[in-house]
Amino acid sequence: MKKEASSNVLEKIQVAKERIKELQTMINHWEVGKVSSFWDTECSINPSSPGCLIFNN
Repeated sequence: MKKEASSNVLEKIQVAKERIKELQTMINHWEVGKVSSFWDTECSINPSSPGCLIFNN
């Protein structure tokens, strides 16, 4: 039982790290003023990505 809980926590940590990478990419593009072109490209490639679903108007 303890092994499963540990594995579950490690899985959640990995998912969180991936999400942090996605958010950092979004922030970096916003900071350099390439918001529109970034979103146009990103969302045309992967329209169901979390960033497109959350921030797409």
